[in-house]
Amino acid sequence: MDALVSGSPTPLQSMASETLVTPAGEVLFANILKPKLIKNDSGEKMQYGIVLLQADPEQDPASKLFIGSLHKAFMDHFGGNAKYGPNGKPWKRETIVDGDGIESPTGLVRITFSRDVLTARGTELPQPMVQDSKGNPWPVDVAIGNGSVCKIAYSFYLWDNPKGGKGLSLQLLGVRVLQHVPYTMQAVDPGVFGAPEEGTDATTLAPAAADPFGFDVAEGPASTGEVPW
Repeated sequence: MDALVSGSPTPLQSMASETLVTPAGEVLFANILKPKLIKNDSGEKMQYGIVLLQADPEQDPASKLFIGSLHKAFMDHFGGNAKYGPNGKPWKRETIVDGDGIESPTGLVRITFSRDVLTARGTELPQPMVQDSKGNPWPVDVAIGNGSVCKIAYSFYLWDNPKGGKGLSLQLLGVRVLQHVPYTMQAVDPGVFGAPEEGTDATTLAPAAADPFGFDVAEGPASTGEVPW
């Protein structure tokens, strides 16, 4: 239950007509200050996104109430016998893979929120609101690392299409950062590959040619022909 913080607001607490707020929880992959290129079967697009961790709803009443309310919205709309499409649920059990390739659950649930940069008609959308615990705007140059504790403002929409079936998606509207963990690049141990091996020795290599592509620094390309893009 490390992903939960005591005193979280009631799940699906309304902030506006269709704006809802999650319980607090640790987050992963917070691409909320700058969008990220997403590729799928439909093509590619720029998108903001974040993953919220919650306790297993079978073990935690608050998590059960939150995720259960999303499931209820789906059933209320499509009917009690409705089935989710392959990608119809924005939540799934988190798992880890050990050194032997064996996958096992962590006891947490991952819930994904996203927001496109453009609408289907090409209209630009504003980026998600991001603020600190006091309500101040979040600095645009301070990345939010994995393990930060946040609340997420969102809305949900239901969909049904011939290829993807039925589903529910969570639209990212805003994030409040309660406890910040700085984003850091993972350092790689120089000894990760083990003992030295037979092959190229970089200490014996000659410097590269000053102009390997045939460009004259003062006059531009050596060739007067059209550059073959």
